[in-house]
Amino acid sequence: MVLLPPSGPYTRGQRILITVPVLMASLLHAINMSTAYVALPNIQGNLSATPDQVGWVITAFVVASAVGTVLTGWLSQQVGRRAVFLGSIVGFTITSVLCAGAADLPQLVLFRVLQGFVSAPLLPVSQSIMLDTYPREKHGFAMSIWSMGMILGPVIGPTVGAIVTEFYGWRSLFLINIPLGIVAFLAVFPTLPKAPNKPSGLDWIGVTSLIIAVSAFQLMLDRGERQDWFESTEIVISAFVAALSFYIFIVHSVTASKPYINLAIFQDRNYVVGCCLIFVFGVAVFSSLFILPLFLQNIQGYPVISAGWVVSARGVGTMIAMLCGGFLADRFQPRHLLIAGLLCCAFSNWWMTGWSADVGLDEIIWVTLVNGFGMGVMWVTLSAATFSTLAPELRVEGASLFSLIRAIGASVGTSIIIMILVRSTQVNYSELRDRVGFANEALINLSNGGLLNLDTAGGVAALSKLISKQAMMIGFLNDFVFLVGIAAIGIPLVFLLRRNKGTEA
Repeated sequence: MVLLPPSGPYTRGQRILITVPVLMASLLHAINMSTAYVALPNIQGNLSATPDQVGWVITAFVVASAVGTVLTGWLSQQVGRRAVFLGSIVGFTITSVLCAGAADLPQLVLFRVLQGFVSAPLLPVSQSIMLDTYPREKHGFAMSIWSMGMILGPVIGPTVGAIVTEFYGWRSLFLINIPLGIVAFLAVFPTLPKAPNKPSGLDWIGVTSLIIAVSAFQLMLDRGERQDWFESTEIVISAFVAALSFYIFIVHSVTASKPYINLAIFQDRNYVVGCCLIFVFGVAVFSSLFILPLFLQNIQGYPVISAGWVVSARGVGTMIAMLCGGFLADRFQPRHLLIAGLLCCAFSNWWMTGWSADVGLDEIIWVTLVNGFGMGVMWVTLSAATFSTLAPELRVEGASLFSLIRAIGASVGTSIIIMILVRSTQVNYSELRDRVGFANEALINLSNGGLLNLDTAGGVAALSKLISKQAMMIGFLNDFVFLVGIAAIGIPLVFLLRRNKGTEA
């Protein structure tokens, strides 16, 4: 057993011994969050569930992950960061076995709740470990390496999920986690330093109100479009509970002598600005990860596996950015890199606003690659700049809150993207349908050319399908416009970052 000292400085060899196993473990959670998306139709048919019911497989994991993230800082103080990290790996592996063997949908949802909760600490704790392992001047390099697991997980997850589900069934998505979890545990156990723990009481009012607020808010976002938003009593209740609980949390945090979240963390300007930017990042990046596969399948007609391979171009761009992360961090100020990343995301989405249903594959690939590069540059730089001036004793707590805000941003962005797509498609279908008449010259030309025979039921159905496709295409274009605006909003925030001598922030 090669247990290293709890704090550095570490040699280069020691840093490698810590880094590789930690990245393996953090990748488990990052990939698992996204692989289940593509398996939902398969799970739905196998477990005889409705589309609304099977959505809980995702919702349960997301909500439980948010709750687990809230408790990560406190758990790390109580039993130590090392114990929490190893416990998360073990819990993730065991719950994967349970998910694979679920007999019905309620069991699968229950096991997904457990899986989301026990695996939630993997990302914030691994980020804190990386920041403590590397000296401050190498934080940019450390975050570029750590980000590979964080970003590449959602990028390659859908492709891996599609392939495994297609050839081996949805249960295999969870079975492949078992050997990965065992290997990660065996690699982390002998090398991870045992950081000191500081047992303390738990602010039950603050924690409970925050968990209820986050859970109710996540449920509102995840189920809002399916329940027609505030036309539904369920969504109104969820929104009210979230608002009331968050109000209680804020008031209690300001007035309590020892609140759950140490308010000193908000005295660090870089951290506060970083949290604002990670929310923008979550909205802009993760919602675009969701929308592009839909575009490729519903508009371009690609099968799920082919769409996954096309989306992997984003992963190539992200990997290039991460491999260049240390080099760029040594030569450019974080402000400049963040702006460059935001501009790449804004430019790529702006270019997408000019797409048609017949856009070529080569154009999709290079635009997606640019988007992935911007995403990688922004994430690596932001992760380093946010924590560049934060006190070491606040890093686990800060990383947990950082991950929570990113997750909320991703949920908000995905919900808005879905709402824009659905509403735009409905409105534009109605308007396009009203404009189509037998006196329409373009329609007459299509009919005379034999492409559409409106005297047959098949011709009318083909026309309806064509109108639906064009209406959905307009919906996707509106989504791309929204993403351009979100990326632009983040640019002014970058200038609020404070310059730091060690990191040139």
